Amino acid sequence: MHHPSRRQSLLILSGLGAAAVAGGAYLLESHGSSNQPYDPHEGAPPERPIAPPTPIPGGEDVNWRPSAFGFKPSNDHVQQIKGYASATSVGRGESIDFHVTVSPAQKFRIKIFRLGQTSADRASDLVATSPELAGVTQDLPQVVAPTRTVLAPWSASWRLDVPADWASGLYMATFENEAKFRSVTPFVVRDDHNGADLLVVLPFTTYQAYNMYPWDEKLGSSLYHAWTPTGQFGSTDICSTRVSFDRPYVGDGIPTYFDLDYAFVSWVEAQPYTVSYASGIDLHAGRVDPTKYKALVFSGHDEYWSSNMRSTLEYGLDKGVSAAFMAANNLYWRIRMDASAGGVEHRQVTCYKERKDPGARSPQSRTNLWRLTGEPEQSVLGAMYRSVVTDAKPQPLVVDSADHWFWKGTGVRNGERIPNLVAGEADQVWPGQDGPDVTYLAVSPFTGNGKADKPTKMPAHTVLYQRDSGAWVFNAGTFYWNHGLSTPGFADSRIQAATRNLLNRMTTRR
Repeated sequence: MHHPSRRQSLLILSGLGAAAVAGGAYLLESHGSSNQPYDPHEGAPPERPIAPPTPIPGGEDVNWRPSAFGFKPSNDHVQQIKGYASATSVGRGESIDFHVTVSPAQKFRIKIFRLGQTSADRASDLVATSPELAGVTQDLPQVVAPTRTVLAPWSASWRLDVPADWASGLYMATFENEAKFRSVTPFVVRDDHNGADLLVVLPFTTYQAYNMYPWDEKLGSSLYHAWTPTGQFGSTDICSTRVSFDRPYVGDGIPTYFDLDYAFVSWVEAQPYTVSYASGIDLHAGRVDPTKYKALVFSGHDEYWSSNMRSTLEYGLDKGVSAAFMAANNLYWRIRMDASAGGVEHRQVTCYKERKDPGARSPQSRTNLWRLTGEPEQSVLGAMYRSVVTDAKPQPLVVDSADHWFWKGTGVRNGERIPNLVAGEADQVWPGQDGPDVTYLAVSPFTGNGKADKPTKMPAHTVLYQRDSGAWVFNAGTFYWNHGLSTPGFADSRIQAATRNLLNRMTTRR
């Protein structure tokens, strides 16, 4: 779900304008770094044999998918079976509720899967199943003015008491009715007591920002779009300014861009690191002490950040904890986390964007772009969002700094093209914006939105830098990096090896 119109305006707002785009040429000078990137105009080196990617043991994980085992995905018009969790994460030994509606009323079950490499022969495990439950058809969603917040204040249908010995991880609840319809919702199980090499942080605030539930031509709304009174999709001037976790995700329940996180989790669970998990809301709520981990990994498209979330990250970086951003367009919108109408903390995401923010206590605290409130994300990430990728198909990642330790053992050369990795959205080092001195690991041409949304050739930057504390910060700068780790048809041994080099360096430095 792309949204070029609201981002094209950033060329003016951020003062980039012609400084970033000049006649469609790639601007490779004045990056604020003495390490100038490879010029893609020089062409690619000759092709060479490439080792096949390492397969994920157990094969592709399909057990939890809405269409597995003969099930039919539920939809938002009929709501054959839809549900949501009472929290985005739950600690080991704690409880989490699931709120479910079934139409027509009938019996149903809830199953819980842990995603990722859980055993030698499977890429997911069924870890819990509810008893047979008496399903009821709960009330239609409500729309709360003036923020156009969609709520489904349903009664709880089943409580899961999470065993104290469950592994921290990314879990999926499946809701299955007698008529063989199925929908899902993800959640995280935390380990609040033990540290690990890596803490993988799942971008639940971004999942909710994109959530258009219900997709019914009437009530559904996200922080991007809403239905008009005549049932037309795409109205940005009447979309939500606050969205709630007290509702299912749209359609079959898989959040927008969840595939990016799933691709990373599928790969990292098969690697020799100790891994723990959290949601971004845990960073906000103070449930994460970053110093218990050697690196924080932001596994997907993590666009929506509160001040608390950013403060937790920067505290960790200052203490020498590394950070890897495995996609692009992270830390873009400043948000507030608000309580639900019932007083449950951190259940609503507020972001007014270009509209007047009545809750802002100062111009710097308004829920708008971080770069417009004096704290550009490039100062943390090394590069920041530039454009959607408008090419008809994914573009190759073009290697730079091939002699850097990041690429050690991959055999790559400057200008080598790794196919199908630049897609979705892309980051770039912006001239004139605060930022560290970075190493360019890839400089990858793509077609994006230039001035007046004119298709324009520009480079995506994959960058790395080290902070004074010793912490490393990696920014993939493209959505499809993780597909290069584990997704069939995209997985590439060079990306797998480079990512291992990165995580090895991050986890063995201290």
